Amino acid sequence: MSKYTAVFSGFVFMVGVGAARADVKLDITYSTYQLRGLSRQAIHEDLHRVAKRDSDGIIEGEVSDDWHWNFQFEAAENSCRVSSDEIVLKLNILLPTWADEERADQAVRTAWASYFQELKAHEYGHKTIAVDAAEQVSKLTHGATAPGSCTALEQSLNRAAKQIVEKSEKAQDQLEATLPSYTLE
Repeated sequence: MSKYTAVFSGFVFMVGVGAARADVKLDITYSTYQLRGLSRQAIHEDLHRVAKRDSDGIIEGEVSDDWHWNFQFEAAENSCRVSSDEIVLKLNILLPTWADEERADQAVRTAWASYFQELKAHEYGHKTIAVDAAEQVSKLTHGATAPGSCTALEQSLNRAAKQIVEKSEKAQDQLEATLPSYTLE
């Protein structure tokens, strides 16, 4: 996930927001990796064999984000306003699939369904945090005006947008810290 270092603080400019808001361009892709096994233990072992890893261990599911924004400005008298803005959030959601579901007995299918729904709900929580942050950036920037130069407004908006993203990354970390203990074992 993207990381930004900035502290959410007061703004050096006054922001006026127009009634209309630009839509966030959301690009979501879904990736999967395949698990095999006819028992809970076999699926669990395959998970440990094929899943991605990081320094914390197995990555059962993941939402990665990529942020881009672009602002166009218009100067008028001693002020500047955002004449157009584009907020783009790309998300990739990684979840496992189970190839042997049709062949497994009902108890294993039930355990898989429970595990998968909990994992999917957790990853969609990450998605919601990112989308909410993108909407906040859009609300902040669309139609923003400030006295002074457009360079100053651009710097302030970029700083504020990065602060929103940083705040969302902290929320992502908090969600990860409260990761429920769900397992196939």
